[in-house]
Amino acid sequence: MRLIALVLAGLLLVLIAGALVGLALGPVKLDVHQVLKAIFSGEDPMAHAVVWDLRLPRVAAALVVGACLGLSGCLLQSATRNPLGDPQLFGLGGGAALVQALAIAGLLSLGTWALCTLSVAASLVGAAGIALFASRQGISPARLALIGVSISALAAALATGILAKARTFSMQALNFIGGSFANVTWQDLLPALPFLGAGLLLALPAAGNLNVLALGDRVAANLGAAPGRTRSLAIAASGILGGAAVAVAGLVGFVGLLIPHLARLLVGHDFRRVLIVSIPLGAAFTLWADQAARLLFMPSEIPVGLVTALVGAPLMIYVARRVL
Repeated sequence: MRLIALVLAGLLLVLIAGALVGLALGPVKLDVHQVLKAIFSGEDPMAHAVVWDLRLPRVAAALVVGACLGLSGCLLQSATRNPLGDPQLFGLGGGAALVQALAIAGLLSLGTWALCTLSVAASLVGAAGIALFASRQGISPARLALIGVSISALAAALATGILAKARTFSMQALNFIGGSFANVTWQDLLPALPFLGAGLLLALPAAGNLNVLALGDRVAANLGAAPGRTRSLAIAASGILGGAAVAVAGLVGFVGLLIPHLARLLVGHDFRRVLIVSIPLGAAFTLWADQAARLLFMPSEIPVGLVTALVGAPLMIYVARRVL
């Protein structure tokens, strides 16, 4: 308990620092005093508008999406016993990507709440497919990963084709493909919050049994862990979280893949500890990646998915050499 408390305290400091950077720095620079005044009072209308209307929604979106992806990857890796488990890599976000591409192309006209709900529903379809394959005997982790990658590639190709056919390769489309928090508003973020809560609620009943599931379905069943039910709950929760993340920020890669491995390096292999740490760790990683995407080439910015790939790929290679 002392170790996990220290890790969570350290992550809290990293999150606070990242939030302050996100609120203070940009084309309009604010000091900490101005940021705090803008948050708690409206004495400075300019600072208040910059913080509340532009920067705070973006910081909050990065935190929510990072938490969703970190938790989703943790659940997927444990449920499928596959170290390559990731909502983007396994195609869980593919259905949500198609829905978002149809909306960007103007072929689907829905409000933000309905669009987010439809994205999550489409992601659950992909989750059902992965759950079906994962439950079959004889499907090795490598074959399951190959199936997931194929589904993901097919969905990405269809989404790109939809955007190309509609001739809507605007900055919005590019931001969606690369993943971005640019121009995110409270209206874009709020519909994802209930799905984050739903994913957590679904994950809790499965959390205690996922440690046992690592021993194999037969042993887990003998110990009363109900492997089929546990796996279905975990993958469904992963699908909900992955779909909500895509609805807010597009295709942000490597977060769900990398974060659970980093969490295991920090707190060991007990799934309950890994789950607890994956949430703030995913949020911190995504938040700082967004600060780099926003500030490195200011006033221009790059997709946050590019930063997560540039940072995540070398880290994943290091983790793979040590752990996998």
